[in-house]
Amino acid sequence: MTKTFIFLTVISLLSFNLSAKTKQGASADVGLSQQVYQLSYIEREPGTDEYEISMLVSERFIRIDETGEDSGYIIYDDKKKTIFSVSHFDKSVLVINEKVFSEGASPAKAHVEYLELADAPAVSGKPIYNYRVYIKGMVNVNTSEENEQTCTEIQLVEGLLPSVRKILQNYQKVVSGQQVRMSDNKITEFQSACYYADQIYNLGSYYEKGLPIQEWHSNDRFRSLIGYSKITLDPSKFKLPESYRQFSMDKNSKIPLQ
Repeated sequence: MTKTFIFLTVISLLSFNLSAKTKQGASADVGLSQQVYQLSYIEREPGTDEYEISMLVSERFIRIDETGEDSGYIIYDDKKKTIFSVSHFDKSVLVINEKVFSEGASPAKAHVEYLELADAPAVSGKPIYNYRVYIKGMVNVNTSEENEQTCTEIQLVEGLLPSVRKILQNYQKVVSGQQVRMSDNKITEFQSACYYADQIYNLGSYYEKGLPIQEWHSNDRFRSLIGYSKITLDPSKFKLPESYRQFSMDKNSKIPLQ
């Protein structure tokens, strides 16, 4: 299956799910007190089957669940700038606090190409752009041109859901801050320049442009947005289990917090 075919299929699914799920959200139980956005994704990683992710996004919180799984979930609290990864298996919560970092500290210098996909159908009346992060390599002695390696390739809908994009970017910054904390900051055979540009020093700058609907990353992780809607739910969905032990993690070990 080609990348173009996958992309066009995603656009078709997204257009259908937008109209279908907006009606569903509008008819939700009015007795529940909080309106949030629900985003549904299909994700694929090397060595695994495709799986579906549900993401609930409020003004302050994000909750992430794998559809059909009940082993745990992730809560992001934007006020505390903290991620809580809940595991029901051992009744624990991994706590990841914000670590501010700069792309300038990365051992790899990344570049961005941002182009409108003129032939792509609009989503919610908004254009689709391609956001590509790449690394320039060695000069080809025959052509005198620099080789390029694509690290991240994202198709996004420009200007869509700005409030959702802001909190998603803040979440990504906390994820990357933890990665920076765990990294030795050295380019090796197994830690390439793309590894640092894409998976470590990733500030989620693409969220400033628009909402990603399809993502490819250098570790061959692929994610597609298949629908979003505004729904009403009980705010308790964003609560943590009070009895679970909490811990954080550094390069060498787990550190109990409770």
